[in-house]
Amino acid sequence: MEDLMKALARAKPPVPEADRERMERDLAQILALPRERAPRWRGLRKLAPLLVMGAVIVLVVVLLPSPPEPARPEPAQPVQPAKPRWWHLMSANWSLMVVGDPARPYAALFTSTNERWVSADTQITVVQQAHAGPSVLGDGYDGWTAAGKPATAPQVGGSRSVRFGPVQPMLQKTAVSGFQMSAHADVRFESLDSLPADPVKLKSALGKFVRNDTYRIAMLAMEMMVSNIRPDQRSAAFEMIASLDGARRLGEVEFEQDRWGVGVAIPAPPSFQFTGLEVQLLINKSTGLPVYKREVVTTPQYGFSPGDPISVEQYMLLEEVRFEPILPKDVPVNGPMDSPIIER
Repeated sequence: MEDLMKALARAKPPVPEADRERMERDLAQILALPRERAPRWRGLRKLAPLLVMGAVIVLVVVLLPSPPEPARPEPAQPVQPAKPRWWHLMSANWSLMVVGDPARPYAALFTSTNERWVSADTQITVVQQAHAGPSVLGDGYDGWTAAGKPATAPQVGGSRSVRFGPVQPMLQKTAVSGFQMSAHADVRFESLDSLPADPVKLKSALGKFVRNDTYRIAMLAMEMMVSNIRPDQRSAAFEMIASLDGARRLGEVEFEQDRWGVGVAIPAPPSFQFTGLEVQLLINKSTGLPVYKREVVTTPQYGFSPGDPISVEQYMLLEEVRFEPILPKDVPVNGPMDSPIIER
């Protein structure tokens, strides 16, 4: 397991550099007009009688009503449309797949950096820095080298193979009505703000969409917690997960030096290659925001011990922004999807 964690540390995708302060700067130019100076008159003594007469004339002119000037239309001020609110999620993801000889298998490690931008009527999903590479299972066996370092490896228990190497970036943009919790979920809400902030009522509300299936309720609640909701709703979602049948609290967990979180776990159904699983969610104690979601084994398998992770989604950013999404250049929108899973 130590070798696996070292491999994961090396494979961790770097955090992409991005300027998060995209603020529009309006450049206004103020024209300073020179003030007119009053003319300096000479020979005032000679003009004194004329000045007295002029004063009378000026007085009469001032007292007579002047014709009204036509009103000048004021220039129309451009109306600036309100900038849309976007919920921005960025995560670092990795997961394992068992490949190679079924008698002595090894692992394929998938890594990527994922982003999700969600507004009231649009959802954008970006996958970058994706890669599939050979790795080890819990027993540390380097089956890839033993097999001659092949470019592909067959799935154990499946009909396809894994192609090792980089995966092309992906950018998917869809128009949605209301809010969609997940890019792959069918559940949408007209407004997340309407979801209850009471654990019991929230369970009932989410259960209607998934036929009261305990595991799917928990998954919806975890997706809800990384969405743009209020703190009281996020707290209710966490408590609701902890109250589900089979759920357990993980207590306090130190996820970084001197940074602590609290976690909850829910049993998960068997996956394609693993049995005895649970999904764990850890939240930051100080902010209430999720730190990571991971899937761990609960029984020994493929050299793994109970508690060892086989997939992790680590949340690097969960924020509401007022600027337009920062998207990768030269990546076609809704273009062809590149997948490391190929036909044999």
